[in-house]
Order: sequence, then C-alpha cells, then structure tokens
Amino acid sequence: MAGVVGSHRELVPAIRKASAGSLVLGGVTPYVLETVHEVRSHVPHCGITLIAEQPGQVALVKVQESEMVSVISRGARLNQLIGTIRSMQARQQGLRGSERPADGSRPVADLLSQRERDVLRSTATGASVKEIAREFYLAPGTVRNLTSSAIKKLQARNRYDAARIAEELGSI
Repeated sequence: MAGVVGSHRELVPAIRKASAGSLVLGGVTPYVLETVHEVRSHVPHCGITLIAEQPGQVALVKVQESEMVSVISRGARLNQLIGTIRSMQARQQGLRGSERPADGSRPVADLLSQRERDVLRSTATGASVKEIAREFYLAPGTVRNLTSSAIKKLQARNRYDAARIAEELGSI
C-alpha cells in the first residue's frame, strides 16, 4: 500500500507521489465517476479497481466499460482481489496478452470478454459456480454460459482447464 487519502481530490497527487501503478477505491461514492475520469486523464497508466457493495450497478457498469476499470464485490476473498488488481495492471500496462500473434490471429486478451476473464480468474482460485455468481451478482446459469463460451474459445476440456490455459496465456 502506497497511501491512504481522505478525499477524492487528494488521489492524483498521492498516485503521482507514490508512482503507483494501481489504485483501489474502497466504496463507491457520488464522486466515483468524476474520480475515475480525473485519475484516467492525469495518470493514464494507473489501473483502477473499485470495491463495491453491488458491482452490477448501472453507473459502475458504465465506468467499467468506458474507463478500463475493474469492479469487484466487497465480499470477495483477498486472493480474488489480488488477482483482479494484477489483471488490471497487466491490461493497463499492456504487458500481457497485448501482442498480436505471429500468425496474425487475434491476441488472447481480445478473445475473452472481461466477464469471461473474471469468471475464469475466480475459477482458478477454486470458487464454485454459485460462489462466482454471488461475487459478480450473476445468475448461476450466466456463469455457466460465460464459462462455456470461454471453454470453446480456448479449446479447453472443462472450466478448470480453461482457467489454466487463460492463466498460462496471461489473459487472467
């Protein structure tokens, strides 16, 4: 941890001072949209993870889609939070999965949707379908559909194999 701030106005100076590569915002305030836009415009290399009571809130989904922000449930386990932060850092820095393969095909990071990566990341930690559904506020059937789609894209045998392949390819 590089620091704790008391106000959203203190974030950018604190990030710059610590040369932070990622920001974790605990709790969603009325200023979250403004804060994310401000951090993104002043410190574009900084990955942002929001810890939210209800990750499916419309405002959070909009931020997540438009600003390359990860959102995780307040009830998530520590290893899931760490995995989410690492994934965000990798996406922001373009270190993993961003190179176009020599054969001209799409990079793995482009093959999987963000939700598929989230589900596979949780699968890799050993979470059950029900646990993943609770974590991301999804129906268990949606988790199974996302998993099935990822299995097909990665040509895996099952969900654990898909998580292993995605991990090896640097997608999660």
